[in-house]
Amino acid sequence: MPFGGAEQLNSARRHSGGCLMEKLPWWNDTQKALADEVERFADEITLRAQELVWRRKYPVEIIKETGKRGWLGTIIPEEYGGSPETGFTGSCIVLEELSRVSLAGMHCVVHLCDEYMLLKHGSEELKEEFLPKMARGDLIGALVVTEPYVGNDAAAIETVARKEGDEYVLEGKKRFISGVGVSDVYFVLARTSDEPEAVRRHEHLSMFVVERGAEGFHVERVNELMGFDNIYNAYLDLDGVRVPADRMIGEEGEGWRVLMTMANYERLLASAVPLGMMREALRYAIFHMSRRVQFGQPTLALPTNQFKVADMLMRYHAARLMTYHAAYLFDLGKEPIIEVAAARCFNADLAFRVFEDATQCMGGDGVTKFYPVEAFVRNGKIGQLAPTTTDIMKLVVFRFGLRAWAAALRPPRRKIHDELKVPVTVGYYGAAATEKEKAEERSITEDDVLNALAENYKVNPGLYMHRNDLKEELGVGDDKLDELLTSLESKGLATLYRRKGRIELARATFKGLKAAKVEEYRWFPEWVDTEYMF
Repeated sequence: MPFGGAEQLNSARRHSGGCLMEKLPWWNDTQKALADEVERFADEITLRAQELVWRRKYPVEIIKETGKRGWLGTIIPEEYGGSPETGFTGSCIVLEELSRVSLAGMHCVVHLCDEYMLLKHGSEELKEEFLPKMARGDLIGALVVTEPYVGNDAAAIETVARKEGDEYVLEGKKRFISGVGVSDVYFVLARTSDEPEAVRRHEHLSMFVVERGAEGFHVERVNELMGFDNIYNAYLDLDGVRVPADRMIGEEGEGWRVLMTMANYERLLASAVPLGMMREALRYAIFHMSRRVQFGQPTLALPTNQFKVADMLMRYHAARLMTYHAAYLFDLGKEPIIEVAAARCFNADLAFRVFEDATQCMGGDGVTKFYPVEAFVRNGKIGQLAPTTTDIMKLVVFRFGLRAWAAALRPPRRKIHDELKVPVTVGYYGAAATEKEKAEERSITEDDVLNALAENYKVNPGLYMHRNDLKEELGVGDDKLDELLTSLESKGLATLYRRKGRIELARATFKGLKAAKVEEYRWFPEWVDTEYMF
């Protein structure tokens, strides 16, 4: 058999000191030791975690034990009961290993995010009261944002917090809230203003800490989901819930900022969760194929299955590097928005493909509930939707990525080569101010603009020319350029694209190409027999 399967994995484990979690080169000694400790813990609780799934009992005992071992305080300062030596990387290490064997890891994401909001925006009194207990797992937190009519558009939430003296009265409904019932403290986002300017500035929301048992605070309905077999996910009803004003995190109107400050950390944690599941799915697939004999050989000997294993290994390796690189940037004090959004989207999508491939490799056994891979598939689909959909993450990468990489993505300046007569790149727009650009605005005519558009047709046929390209090519200002382009449009010589009423792109019409004073548009490669060209 060309691939040793489980035997090779066991050999690798022996040579790595018993730990299968690869320790990345930039981890410090404390982080490496944490990886060993958490993996041993995950191995120890595997049986208990599976029992809880079959009995559909919430894994609250696992969450609390995780806290007792200090692993829920990896970013909490020591004065609040944390052990910050392992930092953001430590949070990911804990979640990768914990999620390998239990959905408790999913709840820990929410719990850690609650801690983060308190740490960043809570009053000193709130920090002292809640953070030590949360870091130890004595109090478990839940995040309460989503509503029946509001999902990713969190700014549009309808739950109201009305000020009455030294209290706020909360009215509304929330849904898809994980950890409901077993959680002790609930971090609730509510609307404290309907004033249009406050809404426009996202200063209409506030974040509150609501404790379990508060009057008027009830579980309305528990959802039956395609996954989350032993995790409560529910609707909450807030019917006149009175919350002391000092239970607000930050100031009134800062709820959106509190939520957004936490969002990037949440996405980092959500990126770590699939890693353990991916590794476990791979482990079960190889275990199965090494022992399943069909057509006279183990199914792992089939090249098609070997290709799937290779794909799973590559996806896991890439996803892990993206996650821990982002965590490292966090530990350096940076705010890696693009890196985290990319990891969150990439990991959720690739994990789902890993789970599908592992199921395919295991055949009929892969779809039975007697192996955890079947549950990974169902939970993997949820992972593409929460927290925050992968589609939203792509929008984040698009918007922030274009800004962050603007210099690297400067548009190429392309010309027709004097000798070869083919389009070539000679630099890029916005590289450096030329003498023409430094000089005062030249006297530019419609013919100059039309000729530039015609030249662009020769170089980039099918593409409009951006106004910034025209400004740089011609050394013309905005007002003059708009005047000339509008005039060309009125004469049918140019077609313009406007965005929010402003001219952004332009091209010559066929009539304009004919009227332009440029050299011949025709060009044929040397190998073409011009006898056939008409």
